[in-house]
Amino acid sequence: MIAPQEWEGCFTAVVTPFQENGDLDIDAFKRNLDLLIQEGLDGAVIAGCTGESWMITNPEREKLFRIAVDTADGRCVIIGGPGQLTAADNIPFCRFAKDLGMDGVMLLPPPMVRPNVPEILQFYRTINDAVDIPVLVYNNPRRQGVDLSPDTLAQLAELDNVVAVKEASKDFGRVSDVIHLLGGRIRIFGGHSSYQGVPTVIMGADGWVGSLDTQLLGEEAISMYRLVKDGRIEDAVRIQYRCIAAEAALKGDQSGTFPAGLKYAMNLRGRPGGYARLPILPLTDEQKEYVEAALRGLNLIK
Repeated sequence: MIAPQEWEGCFTAVVTPFQENGDLDIDAFKRNLDLLIQEGLDGAVIAGCTGESWMITNPEREKLFRIAVDTADGRCVIIGGPGQLTAADNIPFCRFAKDLGMDGVMLLPPPMVRPNVPEILQFYRTINDAVDIPVLVYNNPRRQGVDLSPDTLAQLAELDNVVAVKEASKDFGRVSDVIHLLGGRIRIFGGHSSYQGVPTVIMGADGWVGSLDTQLLGEEAISMYRLVKDGRIEDAVRIQYRCIAAEAALKGDQSGTFPAGLKYAMNLRGRPGGYARLPILPLTDEQKEYVEAALRGLNLIK
């Protein structure tokens, strides 16, 4: 296992490739993760939001966890997403992840419930007390309907196993507040690195957990973190603008429901994206044409 104090750099929430009939595409999953690691990826989140965690059965989740650990073979941080609604249901997956030798788990607050702060703290405390495994707290209010304020994150940081936070509220001011409040206490990772990775690290974050940029641009996007740390800000900013353009092109209605457009774009580039799973529909012919044009505009395909 890689110690939490060593967690830094470019992490990504990897896609879960499905076959056209909806079955898991295990070969594509392994090839994508191996390719990213070869390109310099520092960490991977398995069965996160980009991994369509809500589409995955529990046996499939266990299979993905196991394959990820075997494929990475210690070459990068591997964090699993249990993805369950209750603390009680998350605990067995946290234990499973620990027994596999995963480096940690990523936990979101329960969606739909809209829990208050004491309920959020109890949720994380229950898991913290049950399983001794490093926890990455994930704040994604747009998808979860629950916003973990900086003050709440500070209280969560007091739990023994909470070692990092992914702040993905799409509010750079919020990211800066979290860095200022918690930097040095736990590891701070920004979200949405496609358009704020560089400034997040400049402000003092330990890295980011991206998805679209790293899996579409590969080594080019992964290199942004090291360029910033090496002081090559101009080179990093140039790549950041390309990531911004890619994000704008592939996260709108014209490119289907995310991550279908990303997966199609990856396939066009010869990267193993696979298909999305219903109820996310395949791209229409018009949407495919739009994605293809966007990639040509970025010189990512001919």
